[in-house]
Amino acid sequence: MKINKRFLTSAIIGTVVGGCVYSYPAILRWQVEKRLPGVQFDDVSMNTSGVTLSGVKLDKGWISGELNTVTSDFSGQHITIDGGSLHVNLNDKQNRDGIKQQKRDIQFKDLNVNVVYKEHVATLNGVKSEEDQICFTTAKLEKPELTASDGCFNKDKKTINLKTVSITKDMELMGVNLNDLVASNVSVNINEKTVTSDITKATLTFEKQTFSVEMNELVASQNPDVVRSASVKIKHPWLSNEWVIIEDVKAHRMKDAWSISAGLSDIQVNPEMLTFSGSEDCSTWIESLPASIKLGPLNKLRMAGKTSFSIGFRPKPSFNLKSDCRATCNTLPNLRTRFHYSAYTPHGVQFERESGIGSKDWLSIRSMGDMPLAAINMEDPGFEHHRGFIVQAFMNSFTENIKAGRFYRGGSTITMQLAKNLWLSRDKTLGRKVQEFFLSQAIESCYSKDEILELYLNIVEFGPNQYGIASGTKYWFKKGVGELNPVESFWMASILPRPNKAGHPTDVALQRIESLMKRFAADGKIPDFTLDIVDDEVEVDDFQVGKSEEN
Repeated sequence: MKINKRFLTSAIIGTVVGGCVYSYPAILRWQVEKRLPGVQFDDVSMNTSGVTLSGVKLDKGWISGELNTVTSDFSGQHITIDGGSLHVNLNDKQNRDGIKQQKRDIQFKDLNVNVVYKEHVATLNGVKSEEDQICFTTAKLEKPELTASDGCFNKDKKTINLKTVSITKDMELMGVNLNDLVASNVSVNINEKTVTSDITKATLTFEKQTFSVEMNELVASQNPDVVRSASVKIKHPWLSNEWVIIEDVKAHRMKDAWSISAGLSDIQVNPEMLTFSGSEDCSTWIESLPASIKLGPLNKLRMAGKTSFSIGFRPKPSFNLKSDCRATCNTLPNLRTRFHYSAYTPHGVQFERESGIGSKDWLSIRSMGDMPLAAINMEDPGFEHHRGFIVQAFMNSFTENIKAGRFYRGGSTITMQLAKNLWLSRDKTLGRKVQEFFLSQAIESCYSKDEILELYLNIVEFGPNQYGIASGTKYWFKKGVGELNPVESFWMASILPRPNKAGHPTDVALQRIESLMKRFAADGKIPDFTLDIVDDEVEVDDFQVGKSEEN
């Protein structure tokens, strides 16, 4: 039988080609499993440039997951992954250092990746490769609980750049609860162990008080432990009614404590005892004050001496303060001539008032009768002996404010109230208290006690729009200061903490003042002005004597 050679050749080629076409998936599966142990797939296709696997299941021990499609060239060196999810345990990979790993060019997009490294667990979505970077759309870290968006990891530079980072669970730092933290344009350098951020915002909860904080140009490094910020903005009604901006802030860990500097001044923080302390020249403290606090005379004030303080919260509140600030008097406004200061109408409208020697209604201390004695005993019993402030009064106010959870007592002296009335706002804040602290020492440096008391009684408010003792006595008693009897003088001094809330001096009110004066006389604080002072006992605390609850 004669066989057609052409037919036979065609049949053989057809059989071989058909067999190859029919069996190439099995061959490819064998090749993939040989080259990539732990890899399985549902389907395969091939073209002139390589092979595409679909429904890929991967289990390499430290890395596992399911991938939508994987495309590879025939050499297996260039691989593209499109879609799917992976679980990566870098702790297991570190234990495989002795195994030689084949390097491959792997590109990917639209992956969800779960990564475990030491005690940290991170979940990344929308993962893709971009040149020498690995990027993602969102990420969540479990320890600490953070979320991030639009991040990229540079494999060569070992850096991570993130558009935003926020905490999802409250954290504690140095005894302070950290809430609602959000940072923008964050950069992490793994090799240098540093983190930078353009803007970082958070709320801090401390002793039941919540502070809003914003840090600009934040830089944090782990070795050494240092945190820097070009400026820190803090908002809390205890500090100020507006944002307080502190420039050039640095926090540095020193063993079990931190040193926090602002400008040229340093404050030491003990997290365990929650203690804040510092000791600097008076001029250094003033120079380091935020611009919103360093107002008026403080801008030009020059002082010698030193101020040291310590404030503690555990196991119970504590307060210590030492200061011997002395002013260069020509850097303080001249109060021995006419001057202007801000006063307020009963509706809180601010206006300018003239006072000083030679001004209308100005009275010298010699023509004020018993008012100076009354003001000292009712407002500031330690006036003759302090240098503008009383440490114990500060301590009492600090403790009571902490217990009450609000700032309502300031421990002011007459000198501090003079400074407030002359140059400061009426806001009851710690910022104003710092202003009073330095300004009162400046006043005490440059003026005598009689001058200070004379100034105070001529400018302080004695009733609705009644500024100065001359105006006050006419309003309440329809007479001049020199015509007041001792009881009327002490009644006038008794209304100074809250003059606009005082009622008219009834017989009952004046009798209560007489009873109080009898107590003062018995203690040797004042002369026994009368022989017929009533016998009814009145508690001194009823009049807030010396407590300086400010008006």
